[in-house]
Amino acid sequence: MKRIFLIVLASLMMLSLFSCGEKAAYDVTEIDGFTVEESELPTNFVRIVMKNGDAMLLELDPEEAPETVANFKKLVAEKYYDGIIFHRVVPGFVIQGGDPNGDGRSNGDRPTIKGEFRANGVMNSIKHVRGVISMARLGNDYNSASTQFFIVHETSIPNTESLDGMYAAFGKLLAGYDVLDKIASVKTGKNDKPKSKQQMAEVRFVNIVAWPATPDGQ
Repeated sequence: MKRIFLIVLASLMMLSLFSCGEKAAYDVTEIDGFTVEESELPTNFVRIVMKNGDAMLLELDPEEAPETVANFKKLVAEKYYDGIIFHRVVPGFVIQGGDPNGDGRSNGDRPTIKGEFRANGVMNSIKHVRGVISMARLGNDYNSASTQFFIVHETSIPNTESLDGMYAAFGKLLAGYDVLDKIASVKTGKNDKPKSKQQMAEVRFVNIVAWPATPDGQ
């Protein structure tokens, strides 16, 4: 009986250590000189941690795109993006994710929002340059954005310039440009889908505790 108890106890300890290790892999507190801490309340700073532990830090801009930011915050608060992949990668252009089915054709059962960009009658001054985060949409319907977003990999005229006024940019990458480049460099197959899964493990609100003297990678 004592032997069985010891075996069970050892198993529980190993499970506990494994669980702690898994969590620690996603509890990233330093990204390119930014020191962050997870926040239980919504903030304008969002940390994306990939399944492999790589992390990116986003700053949202509610002044330029209030409805878009509110929608994105709602999804983050619900932990909607946990486990979802970047299903489309175009080097020199964008990486795109947010489709729960991983094929770029769906927003799940989530409602759509108004497209906050010039062609849809909304003034939005954010340019689609390297590191900017913007909403993807389904087809030509200006108001079909919901869960899918993309991050601009490189500023490339006329490619990224053509996005200005046509898609709702709503923030920018503060840190993790090396991760952006890393994702953009993976091999892709049909429909620009990565051959190796580029999966988000956790997407969380954070507070910035300390800022670097000079952000790198931009």
